[in-house]
Amino acid sequence: MNIAIVDDRKEDREKLGGILLKYANAGNEKLNIQYFESAEALLDNYQPFLYMILFLDIYMDGMSGMQAAEIIRKTDSDVILVFLTTSAEHHVAALHNHAFDYIEKPAKQVQVFRIMDDILKRKTDLTQSLSFSVNRTEYHLAFFDIVAVSASAHNVEIYDKYGNTYTPRLTFSSVCDEIFQDKRFLLILRGVIVNMDFIQSFKSGVCYLESGVEFPCNLRKEKQFVSIWQNYTFQKLRKEAMERRHKAKQ
Repeated sequence: MNIAIVDDRKEDREKLGGILLKYANAGNEKLNIQYFESAEALLDNYQPFLYMILFLDIYMDGMSGMQAAEIIRKTDSDVILVFLTTSAEHHVAALHNHAFDYIEKPAKQVQVFRIMDDILKRKTDLTQSLSFSVNRTEYHLAFFDIVAVSASAHNVEIYDKYGNTYTPRLTFSSVCDEIFQDKRFLLILRGVIVNMDFIQSFKSGVCYLESGVEFPCNLRKEKQFVSIWQNYTFQKLRKEAMERRHKAKQ
């Protein structure tokens, strides 16, 4: 699990890092923690989906943690944000940036352990993801962020909704075993899987996706693919409408 701690106070960075390592040892979790002394240093090296959790100090010299979070959210909707602050007054602002929680400094072991427990439970319950490594860097890409997967020769290419392409050392069959647990994925040709949430249209043996990516599909099965896609979209919209009505009644 990749974690980044961003705080301009070295003693605060090290204290939080020490608590996280205690948590890892107690629960037999493997943590890879990186430390940054400023938001600028983090953003200079930032790669979407590299980190599972970011601990961001709100008040720092230069760019604030809130400003950094706004930039990060433009390219990474999956990373979990936990803000570090000296008071609870920024709780509402933290929620605006879709933060998971906040920690009042100095960090306390009980609070950090609780937040980590909640994060791991949330990731297990709500978010299915594909885990892989590229050039010794570990990634956890949520299924809803994957646009397509294609196989060519001995390579697998994974495309995400932000325009990134990953080439991990995975077999196409192993990827299929993982992502076909989710109904949103459709095999349109041998070696090509697309996420139906991103399909725009099928035409003359080509599947067009929202991201500007296009793939050939089995022309003989094109009508079948269109039917599957339309039925999936209908069921998805129906479910969302029912959830909205349920919330309105509460």
